[in-house]
Amino acid sequence: DGWSYRNGASAASTVFNIADWTLSGINAVDSCSSNAACASVFPLHSYKHLSTGLIITGVIDGPRTGGLPKAIELYANADIPDLSLYGVGFANNGGGSDGIEFTFPSEFAAAGSFLTISKEATEFEAYFGEQPNFVDGSVSINGDDSIELFFNEQVIDVYGDVNVKGGDWNYMDGWSYRNDASAASTTFDLASWTLGGMNAVDSCSSNGTCASVFPFHSYKQSLSNSQ
Repeated sequence: DGWSYRNGASAASTVFNIADWTLSGINAVDSCSSNAACASVFPLHSYKHLSTGLIITGVIDGPRTGGLPKAIELYANADIPDLSLYGVGFANNGGGSDGIEFTFPSEFAAAGSFLTISKEATEFEAYFGEQPNFVDGSVSINGDDSIELFFNEQVIDVYGDVNVKGGDWNYMDGWSYRNDASAASTTFDLASWTLGGMNAVDSCSSNGTCASVFPFHSYKQSLSNSQ
């Protein structure tokens, strides 16, 4: 005897998150003869979709000196006129959200492009054979640290749990990569990711020669594109 309605900009997920929904309450529409005349109006056709634009696609805690490269990869699933509306935060050691720690510059990103943010550039290039798109010291991740992606200062995607140090998503001395066609979500779903395993990249000097290859720039937005 009531209703529930998805909050604007919340995304589909295989894990239910009540924070994505507004509930009227039980018996909220008792005795109502029409929606418009009801004290608890069902917000029919009012949902506003927000294309996330960016999603987190990968994270690595590398094997080179200093545990480098420490980096994340993101994917643009739509043209983004102004990247500066997006930011990233790194929740270290399960201590909760640190908010936005890196804000992208005001520039365009084309749909289908990958963006990498690394703690530094030298070891990233030595491992992957190319420079990262962005360098920032905030990417000081150790495999048990969660990652948040923000749009207009609101979380739109997350890797791991900001309140947990590691867990079954731990990528220490390894990596994790988003499965094709899985979508951004504010609730982490391990089923959307493939993990290389802890210590998977130990003793590797480069991604191409490693037994556990980080699937760099390989994410496909739809399964039809991954055949």
